Amino acid sequence: MEDYGKKIAGICCFNVKNDPLLKGFAKLFGDSALESVEGYTEIVRALALEGQSLGDYLHDMLVFSDSPILAECVKNLTEPRREAVEHDVAVAAEIAKTVSRELKTRLSAQYSDFDFMSLPYFDSGDFGYTAEYFIHYVKVHGNGMFAKYKAFSFDGELRPIADTDKIRLTDLKNYEAQRQQVIDNTICFLRGKPAQNVLLYGERGTGKSSTVKAILNEYEELRMVEVSKNDVAMLPALFRKLRNIPLRFIVTIDDLAFAENDDRFGILKAALEGSLSAKPDNILIYATTNRRKIVRETAADREISGADAIDESMSLADRFGLFITFMKPDKQVFLDIVQKLAADKGLVVSAERLETAAERFALRHGGRSPRTARQFVDWLDGRISLDLEY
Repeated sequence: MEDYGKKIAGICCFNVKNDPLLKGFAKLFGDSALESVEGYTEIVRALALEGQSLGDYLHDMLVFSDSPILAECVKNLTEPRREAVEHDVAVAAEIAKTVSRELKTRLSAQYSDFDFMSLPYFDSGDFGYTAEYFIHYVKVHGNGMFAKYKAFSFDGELRPIADTDKIRLTDLKNYEAQRQQVIDNTICFLRGKPAQNVLLYGERGTGKSSTVKAILNEYEELRMVEVSKNDVAMLPALFRKLRNIPLRFIVTIDDLAFAENDDRFGILKAALEGSLSAKPDNILIYATTNRRKIVRETAADREISGADAIDESMSLADRFGLFITFMKPDKQVFLDIVQKLAADKGLVVSAERLETAAERFALRHGGRSPRTARQFVDWLDGRISLDLEY
């Protein structure tokens, strides 16, 4: 196929015309050997940077592209839309058939003033995908950045998070009853059943945030958006952005607390319940807090308002359908967590020596908690690997 440029120009469904590999193909068999050399090396460079074959690269290019037409196909698959997707997939499939050696041979025949055979080869790979495959992919995994990333932050603009915490539920020890409530609620949500917004309450280091992060890693179809408590006022804008996306999102807010008369307090209350504009069905809010009373009361508040201040402070917490408590572990629970984490790492230490070292570590680091237990086991692993005293 020597009319790469025309074929690529005709792509109408996928927004990929600025892709560096396609730009390279578009330059082939142009007006000069120099332009063709530049095009070929751009192809090699794009594949080398990604460490992929041509077929794999084209697959990822399409599934991670932003395609409004594909998004509409998920809602209503009309024949013209199907034909648009089929056309673009056919172009990609034709490009994927390119064999590096044959391409260089054809280029050498057209431009005798340059030795194209001296250029590097690339791997063609395979590309056996259909339009139906890409339509189904968008239905399951989302479109554009929602297909490529699972986690995002939002501060008025939705920003992908490339490197998320890889913690899994199996990495978290004890507190099984608390985590099971979160798991069950999330499964109901993903299956389109009634589910609740969740408030995870407890002391620092008890595993509230880790539980939420681990939930993201358990379910491929789930997406998560992190919102700072300082950006709570932007929740209505976030809801508008996510409302029509055919995926399910958990919006997370960590360390939730407000000062008295904070406008964000009312905005979050309305977002949870009480606003004429309903929260979209594809969104839940999972928040964590160290405070039973999310609104901080001053001494004057307590003296003047009495029960009214307490009621207002609790009114936000009451809007979460699930209120899950993570209490600070006692000595026995703390040591049990330590033992399980040490076993996961394969550390060979006597129970007595492990417990003594763990208690000493906890005293130096602000007390017992699951976070302290994990920090201790990581510290111990390093000491043992370097044959240092502990």
